[in-house]
Amino acid sequence: MRTYYLFYILISYFAIVVLTSCRKLNEVNQDPEIEPLRHGFKTSAAVGYCASLAYTYFKGESLPDNVIIHSQNINSETEAGIMLVSIDDSFPLPFNTSVGQITIAGIWGDNGGVITALFTDIDILEAKYEFKGIHTIPVIELEDGRIMTLFAEQDIIIGEGSDTLLHLNMTNPQINMELGRLGAEKPVDAFVAVQQNVWFITVNQDNTMSDIYDDEYTISGGGQIAEITSMSGGVLYHAMIGTKFRYSTCKFNPVSGVGFIQNLKFGNQTDLGNIFLNFYDRCDGKAFVEFSSGKYLKSFHKNVNLHFY
Repeated sequence: MRTYYLFYILISYFAIVVLTSCRKLNEVNQDPEIEPLRHGFKTSAAVGYCASLAYTYFKGESLPDNVIIHSQNINSETEAGIMLVSIDDSFPLPFNTSVGQITIAGIWGDNGGVITALFTDIDILEAKYEFKGIHTIPVIELEDGRIMTLFAEQDIIIGEGSDTLLHLNMTNPQINMELGRLGAEKPVDAFVAVQQNVWFITVNQDNTMSDIYDDEYTISGGGQIAEITSMSGGVLYHAMIGTKFRYSTCKFNPVSGVGFIQNLKFGNQTDLGNIFLNFYDRCDGKAFVEFSSGKYLKSFHKNVNLHFY
């Protein structure tokens, strides 16, 4: 009888250990949740695309065949214009398969310009949120010939947009005030970037202004495009530091730089998991997990699918 009792205790203990181990395993066995990083990257790519087209227009250079000048106005102080950009298989929006139209309105002053972009039938956020566009995007030329632009969380239009956003009427001091946003220091730390909700995009047109697809983009920034909740109930943030891509070279992933995803539980600010990704130039739609913790521990030192395209 005593032997049977001891056997029962051992079996019960073993069951508890197994159940506890399984529970702990499940807690670190969650697949990487790439969605917030995908939103940030694809939106940044779209903003850079629009900024490059607008800069080409205001510099008087030849535009691609998918761009029509809808209206233009020049006065003694500024130059303004509206472009209609057709997006299809021949002229795609980088990292997007939609067919639709982008309307870009811009105004250019002494030191740079400001643009706004409205998207029609273009599904950047993959139908979860109705992405309409982005307004008051500053664009400036750097000393080395590249251009820089940025957008912040409050610049994003989700839900009902308004065509009145296309009627930019700004003086040079107002334009310069918007350009002043570009004077902020670009983030170099992922943990800082996730809290800032600002994305900087630098575009190198490589002396071929009419060929939009050979531009080299560099993205640094992070935060949330729209709030995304993780499987574990936390809120997902992302950051990109020095993330580079050239669409004519690779249509599936960035080729260098760092991506970061953080899963935070509101209230007590519990850190549920982090992922640091290194982008590489194999153009296979993947990235390498340099470090992972918490919910994402099983992904450590593995390649993960990005689904950016």
